[in-house]
Amino acid sequence: MDRATSEESVVAFVEQVLDGTGWELESVRRRSTRLDPPNWFWATFAVDINKKDEDRSLRLVAKGALNPEAWEKLRSRLVAHGAGRRCDPIDGIGYPVVFPETQHAYWFYPFDPSMTNLPLAADPVRMAGVLIGQDRDLADVLATSRRIDIERVRYTPEVGAILRYRLDTPGSPIVYGKVQPGHRGLRTYRVVEGLWRAAARYPGLLHLPRPLGYVEEFGLLLEEGVRGKPVSSNRKSTDFMLAANAAAEALAVIHESGVEADERIDIEAELARLDRVSEQFRYVLPGGHFLLVDLITHMRDRVRKTHEEDWLPTHGDLKYDQFVFHNDQFTLLDFDYFAVAETSYDLGKYCAYVFASSPKDWSQSVAAEEARELFIRRYRELRPTATLQRFGVYEALQFALRAMAFMWAQTRDWDRIAESLLVMGFERLKSRLPE
Repeated sequence: MDRATSEESVVAFVEQVLDGTGWELESVRRRSTRLDPPNWFWATFAVDINKKDEDRSLRLVAKGALNPEAWEKLRSRLVAHGAGRRCDPIDGIGYPVVFPETQHAYWFYPFDPSMTNLPLAADPVRMAGVLIGQDRDLADVLATSRRIDIERVRYTPEVGAILRYRLDTPGSPIVYGKVQPGHRGLRTYRVVEGLWRAAARYPGLLHLPRPLGYVEEFGLLLEEGVRGKPVSSNRKSTDFMLAANAAAEALAVIHESGVEADERIDIEAELARLDRVSEQFRYVLPGGHFLLVDLITHMRDRVRKTHEEDWLPTHGDLKYDQFVFHNDQFTLLDFDYFAVAETSYDLGKYCAYVFASSPKDWSQSVAAEEARELFIRRYRELRPTATLQRFGVYEALQFALRAMAFMWAQTRDWDRIAESLLVMGFERLKSRLPE
């Protein structure tokens, strides 16, 4: 699989695709990898091409199957969604090309087998009709399409894509769109509408993007652009520390919001998920496998010895990098994982992510500990009767899930980082909640 999805193999494939188009390949760079044993492997590549004075950046996906059964599922699915049609990422759609001998396939964004409507959301003409209104005549739509800039902000194959829409008309707002499989965008739209009403009851504590609508045909959630920049990962920066306070305030409002959710995060289901992850570790990191199995055993023991906490609406993915700040205001993003969970779920998640996976020096870890204590202290000030008897379990859970993410990503030193995170999970499971 490494050879089939190497940069050399990608270069050979792209040159074949470009042959006769007048475009030339400038560079290929691997952007990310994801390993999901025993079945799947993904890699994404940035492909830069040029033609005279014009440059373009394409995104290529390589997906491989790690056994014959998985390959048959992948091949059948891709054939049903366009494999065999012309792969034309320049003037059309970069449909998948399958390679049975090596059990892998290539495709180009915006094609995606799990988001078949993604090309519509990336099409200037179709989006011009959405942004100015479907009732406008064709001439207006075509004129607008020539003035619209669609930027790919983030694309995770088969998971989701975020796009930025800009019109070159003065005063036109920046609009963000998110495409996901199924109807998750509609669900998120309804959640954010409910949270807007909740935020109005607690002025200044929760800021979030204004929802603009949901385009069912495209599976596209539209939100008003938020000014500012993401919170820094530098644990000693001012914005990182202030984000801890903002996160506590935002989570307290969400917990009190009463917004309904159709998904439930259950600790037993999360531990069962870790059981499956431990088997994945067995393939690639036996030491991590035994560490995780031991941690799961201790977590289950703690769950048996504690009562359930209150079940509350929760963000589901609360981390420092979900915040954008501008003029001392922090805006919380990404409500895709909104659910009902025990009180400590997102508290544990935020605290587990304040620690760097590879801190540059001891002062980074000290600053992270201070941010963790500030976050917990502020939350308890706002909700002094909160039930937190399983906080250690949920914080340990998130360290284990971070280890899983590094195992999937296969980045440099992932094995050392994964084992360190699992050890940190043990420490947090056994430690007391800060006063």
